[in-house]
Amino acid sequence: MTPPLVLHVIPTRIARGGQREARAIADQLDEPGVRDHRVLNLFAGVPEVRADFSLDFPGGDVPAAGFDPRLVLALRSALRRFDPALVVAHGGDPLKYLVPALIGRRRPLAYYAIGTFPAGRSSRSVALWRQLLRRVDVVAAEGDEVRAEYIERFGVPPEHITMTPNGRDPAVFHPRPQGLTTGQPAPMVTFVGALTTGKRPDRFIEVVAAARARGLEFRARLIGDGELMDQIREPARQADVELLGSRSDVAELLRSSDIMVFPSLPQGEGMPGVLIEGGLTGLPIVATDVPGVRTVILPGETGFIRATEDVDGMVDDVVRLINDADLRTAMGEAALERCLTHFSEGAVGRTWLRLLTPLLPPGSVSAR
Repeated sequence: MTPPLVLHVIPTRIARGGQREARAIADQLDEPGVRDHRVLNLFAGVPEVRADFSLDFPGGDVPAAGFDPRLVLALRSALRRFDPALVVAHGGDPLKYLVPALIGRRRPLAYYAIGTFPAGRSSRSVALWRQLLRRVDVVAAEGDEVRAEYIERFGVPPEHITMTPNGRDPAVFHPRPQGLTTGQPAPMVTFVGALTTGKRPDRFIEVVAAARARGLEFRARLIGDGELMDQIREPARQADVELLGSRSDVAELLRSSDIMVFPSLPQGEGMPGVLIEGGLTGLPIVATDVPGVRTVILPGETGFIRATEDVDGMVDDVVRLINDADLRTAMGEAALERCLTHFSEGAVGRTWLRLLTPLLPPGSVSAR
């Protein structure tokens, strides 16, 4: 008996958190002859994340901008061809195309709410989102704050939404071998993320510059690319922050790091996967208090959490970790244990299986 298909839909194949997580979830749940999980990509673009099927529709650089009815028709045709038993929209872009593409075809639809709703959106946008969510059978909320928002703001019934944590593969993100040092005497402080106003790479550079002003010896680097790259080049040079751009070896770079700094703003965050990547690598993390952070980080045990505008506090925490190798080790070990227990792909996969199985045909092989 051929198991019914579960189709995970992503907007692009760019290696950002949501796309990489969708691929990981599909791989975790897929089991030949038992469960058939595949990834469908919508927009053309850099193929950094593997997709089983791709529409390669033009406009992948800014998929959230506007709405193209032609993609609805292309997606509708693809759904007719693949005939999935269940469709999972990973993020808002797939959802806004899947809902009209599924009109007239009663297929269960799950939605992965990856972050909180962007601030400043009009009441019309909120109303439209509420309408889209009426077609969704179940919502997987990436974090407690996201779950609360979708219940309170968008009217999703509590029984139709589950907090589904982010997850990463411990085989990929893991500490360097015990006793192996980086070969560098000065600690490495690292930022990983898109270079956007929400992720605030400029704040990372500001924290590094303030820590250097206290006469400390350490190294700093920024991993990621985006719209702010040209704007931060000169401040990064002045603060002696190495700009690495987009990298495919993030796990290796984290293993040669000692401290992670996460200075994001709250808008759009749900449960930042980079915190789990850092935790699985055994890094203490200094982070701003945005959605999902307190789910991953235990303040004072696995890292430090500061208000989003508390620059001095972040500097104090970074300086403390630079000066205290034993504290870095203790917090890093606690972070590793916590992330292995709660945020490994295996643990997250079991949550997704419990969430999706009731939506599959009764008695189907893939529902086992």
